[in-house]
Amino acid sequence: MDINYFKKKLKEVLSEKRYNHSIRVMETAQELAKLYNANIKEVTIAALLHDYAKEFPKKDLIDICKECCLEETNDYLQAGQILHSFAGAHFVNKHLGITDTDILNSIKYHTTGRENMELIEKIIYIADAIEPQRSYMHVDEIRKLAKENIDQAILFEVNKKIEYLISNNSIIHHNTIKLRNWLITKVLNNQGG
Repeated sequence: MDINYFKKKLKEVLSEKRYNHSIRVMETAQELAKLYNANIKEVTIAALLHDYAKEFPKKDLIDICKECCLEETNDYLQAGQILHSFAGAHFVNKHLGITDTDILNSIKYHTTGRENMELIEKIIYIADAIEPQRSYMHVDEIRKLAKENIDQAILFEVNKKIEYLISNNSIIHHNTIKLRNWLITKVLNNQGG
């Protein structure tokens, strides 16, 4: 899997701003991969391609999701901000030849998360949230936690995300709720609580 080929393909579908974001997520994910002894090549590819479908027209995203993952997206077809992750995983599998399940799941669940996430999925999820140009309340705390305990970082981030979505009367994907519940159990068990 040639990183330069994927960068070229990414430049064909993303604006310069979104492409640069993908590069920053890739660099952040690589740092976390080194820290947590994850597969650097898989992390690099997943991070680079995580937003591959981000700028696809909404109609195309809906059509792709209806084809590949209607069960997970049917109730959320009007929530355009999450469809790109599901559509992106399908698209890079079909059109870029990515078959690695960890990479595909990392792309697919980088917006919603899910229960039982693998390490690479966690890295992409949190790297997207904390890349250097992200600026929102609590991001510095999440960045610090990500270097200490990735599960606690994701739990803190998902709690803040859910608070934000509730305050805006936004739909919360069921995967996000399952992620939070799974992490609470995992974190509490690891603390002996």
